[in-house]
Amino acid sequence: MNSQTFLKGAAAGALILMASLPTAATAGNAQSIKQFYEAFGQNKPDLLDGILAPDWEDIPPNEGQAIGRDAFKPYVGGFHAMFPDLKVVNEDIIDAGEKVIVRSTLSGTQAAPFAGFPSKGKRFSTMAIDIHQFKDGKVVKTWHIENWLGALFQMGAFEK
Repeated sequence: MNSQTFLKGAAAGALILMASLPTAATAGNAQSIKQFYEAFGQNKPDLLDGILAPDWEDIPPNEGQAIGRDAFKPYVGGFHAMFPDLKVVNEDIIDAGEKVIVRSTLSGTQAAPFAGFPSKGKRFSTMAIDIHQFKDGKVVKTWHIENWLGALFQMGAFEK
């Protein structure tokens, strides 16, 4: 390989890398996504108006949950009824342009039935990973996964 071929390949690789980096138009997405977690952590579902599109899609949805920001708001309050001392800590926020990836730790004490299991007043701590897709400054889709099975074990759900 001669130096001219190498330089052309390196330049093409640099252009591909630069095209995948967040632009000025998306640079605020990582900062603005914190509002989603503040709504949850502070039990303020109306904060979701500032970050979620009206037709936001939660994937997978909660049982019986319809598509849309307003359909999700009751779940924020419901979650706080089950875990009144809920704490949400964003461990990592990765801005990938139109998508923002967040790794969080959720912790709290179960005070009401959760997933069909009565409260034993025990604490839990679990990790969540969310991928939020932005369009025109609002989140239009969120894919999420949490380790609820591990949390249920911590809360004593399977103890006799």
